[in-house]
This record gives sequence, structure tokens and C-alpha cells, in this order.
Amino acid sequence: MNRTFRVALAIAGIALIPCTASSETATQPSLDQVLARFDEVQQGVATLSAQFTETTVNELLKEPMIARGQFYMTKPDSVMWEYSTPESMQFVIAKDEYVGYFPARKRAERRNIQRWRDQIFRFFGLGQVSGELKKFYDIRLEEPGPEMKGAYALVLDPRKRRVKKRMESVRFWVDRDTYLPIKVEYRDPKGNTRVIQFHKMQLNPDLSAGLYNLSLPSDVTVTTGFGGIHGLGSTH
Repeated sequence: MNRTFRVALAIAGIALIPCTASSETATQPSLDQVLARFDEVQQGVATLSAQFTETTVNELLKEPMIARGQFYMTKPDSVMWEYSTPESMQFVIAKDEYVGYFPARKRAERRNIQRWRDQIFRFFGLGQVSGELKKFYDIRLEEPGPEMKGAYALVLDPRKRRVKKRMESVRFWVDRDTYLPIKVEYRDPKGNTRVIQFHKMQLNPDLSAGLYNLSLPSDVTVTTGFGGIHGLGSTH
């Protein structure tokens, strides 16, 4: 994962429906209506878990990089991204500390992030209500495209200049019925993208508090940094 834990949880738009598009459009909810329902769901979130597929398209890569793993979140401030492919990796934020662990490399990163915690979670947008997101993003509703039927799509455009330097926009889709996240896309000013698709999302699963405690073997070299977190450092 690259510097980020403010995975914007979002809302995906309505797919185009041949022949009935005009009548369907007329009945589509407004942005305010979608955000109101989104907020209701967010306020009821205590924990989340899901499988994910992450696709990174970068000017430095000859072809897209595809990674898979498991995501866990416990509000208000605990997150784990556990990668299984192409390399086993774990990235955790909990109790104002970031830990990134690369078992095959026998390397880890550890850093106190109290100063940046809110910024990191804001970047992801996960677990936040729209009022909080609007402080830092302009939000609009748009069509998601034919591949995202049954969803609403939100586009978050950063307001802050320092954020715009790293992030051009965040798009994310939520299921029309559950308002749980389906897909998130991060795009930087150079056109590089990172797309995370969630599978088998579970709302409020029973997650142990010990889940976020990484036990590092004694032969692991631990450094200080953010190199592993998407959006805050280099790509993995």
C-alpha cells in the first residue's frame, strides 16, 4: 500500500439502461438524497471487512500491477490492508501508529502518525460522513458507466492546494441498496490511477481488537517511514 488511509468510501452512479434511460433518469435521487442515505449508513458503521483487488496504472510500470488481499477497519481509527499477492504485506494504522510489514524482505516500517492521522484517514474517506468530506472535497454525483450497474458514483475533487498536488480526484462507488463501498479510484495529476474493488463486504463483523497488533519477528529490520502507505509515500 502506498501512503493512504483515507480510502474515500463512495457512492457509485447509475448505469445506462437502453430504451428506459429517460424515465430512469427522472427517478434518480439527487446528490443531497444520496449523501443523506450514505450518512445514515456511515453512522451505523462500527467495523468493516472485505476482500479487495487493487489495480495500479503508473507511468513507471510497463503494465498494470494487480494485487489482492483483505481489508479491515474498526472505527474510529484502526485500519489494516493485508496483501496476499503479488507479495505478502501488511499495513496497519492503530493507536496513532503506522506499521508496515514485508515478511519476505524481513523488513518493516514503524512510525508515530499522531500529527498526520486525520490527514491519512481523510485521504481515504472510509467511515466518514459527507459533512466531514465536504470540508476538504467538492462532491458531485455522476454516471458510473455500464460496468457499475446497481450503484451510485461520487466524485471527490480536492479543495486544498497541497492535496491537489498529489491527488486530482477520488471516485468511489457504493451499492445502491446497501450503500457499502464497491470500488474506489484514485487519480493523480499525471494520470496515474489506483483502483480498489471490494468483494464480499461485511458490515459490522466481529473483529478482535488484537487484529491490529502486528507481532514482528526478532530478525526483522525496522525503519522509520511511510514507504508502504499508498498516497503518503512511494509505491510498493
